[in-house]
Amino acid sequence: MRFAAIAIVVVGVDGVLIYDRHDKSANYQRVDARISGVSEQCYLEKVERGVITKTTSTSDLTRCEIAELLRKEHPKWQGYDVKHKIEVKVVYVSPVDGATHQSSLQMSYFPNGKPLRAGDVFPVLASKTKADKTRSI
Repeated sequence: MRFAAIAIVVVGVDGVLIYDRHDKSANYQRVDARISGVSEQCYLEKVERGVITKTTSTSDLTRCEIAELLRKEHPKWQGYDVKHKIEVKVVYVSPVDGATHQSSLQMSYFPNGKPLRAGDVFPVLASKTKADKTRSI
């Protein structure tokens, strides 16, 4: 019985991953986009696990330097992890109409651990059917 439940979960997860890979290859095309802006904010998060429950506590969004300082110095925030919320605005040429479009991507970390800057070239997946739709690679 336990094996059957695990097998069902594994098959379900594999199905979602296969569909995602197919969707990206069939409906999106890789294009180079130019970054027009990067907005990085942070928040503090702590997860406490009980026997049955899991409680997540978070702070409001703030500048990352302040979040780091609070985590190190303020007694209330010690033991919390600093989490990032990054919005990358890009400009790209859509494969649908050949026109320039803007899009915004949300990230929780920088790719390859390197900060992104305005003017950098960044690869994205642009929809083959909807001119203003993008996805992260």
